[in-house]
Formats: sequence, structure tokens, C-alpha cells
Amino acid sequence: EHLPVVARGTDPMWSFTAARRAARPAAHVLRRSNQQAAAESHKFDATDKLRRSLLYRSKQRGWLEMDIMLGNWASKNLAGMDECKLREFEHVLSQENPELFKWLTGQAPVPPEADSEVMRKICGDLKASLNEYATVRSPNGSWEGKVWE
Repeated sequence: EHLPVVARGTDPMWSFTAARRAARPAAHVLRRSNQQAAAESHKFDATDKLRRSLLYRSKQRGWLEMDIMLGNWASKNLAGMDECKLREFEHVLSQENPELFKWLTGQAPVPPEADSEVMRKICGDLKASLNEYATVRSPNGSWEGKVWE
């Protein structure tokens, strides 16, 4: 059975199909955009996977303050750290937010089991980067709060 031959300009279905074809990119473009870029893993250090993971974890802690403090510190310092120091930083990130926040802000001393060269560097760098501009004391003097910029 033969279908009737219809001139291109007279069949409404043809013009709809042609418009759809023109609106989408060619098939070879779609295929290329779905392919992953070449890994070129030879360009990366063996610790780059760990470094990228730690950077992500330091920026995604769930507390905005911790995300900013640790994320900014990690962005500035992870590139120059060897695997041993990266593992120490990984141990820092394994700590719970409430305790870690207290240690990093100087509200509580760092316990011996969490103390390391990297922890001391983070605490020192954070303290040096903060500018205290107000101290608030309670009326009876039982506590003191600091406002940081």
C-alpha cells in the first residue's frame, strides 16, 4: 500500500516535525555533551581525590559558621598539604560540630585526642583572621561575649 506523496509545504505535520528538528541540536552534539571529559588523571597528584573530598566536607558541614570557617581555611591551605597533614585535617573534620566550633573559636580547650599540628594551625589562623570589635559582659560579670567581624 502506498501513501500519498504530499508536497513539503502543504502537509501541516511535516512543518511541525521540521520545526521540532530545527529547534533541537544535531544528534552528534547531543552525544558529545553527554560524554564525560577525558580524566587526564596523570595531571593530578595521588592525593587530589582526598583533597577534593576534604574541601567538599569542610564546606558542607551543615552549620553556616563552620562551613565558612573551615571551607575558607581549606580553600587556602589544602593545596600545600602532604598526605599526612591531609589525614590530620580529615580527623579534624570527623569531629562533631558543637565541640569543634567551641575549640576553633577558643570557647573550650582542644582535648589531647583531637589535638594535632593541623588543629593548632586552624585555630591560630582563625584567631588571627578575626577582628574583635566589642565585648559584652553580663550585669553580674558571670559571663562575657565577644562580637567578631
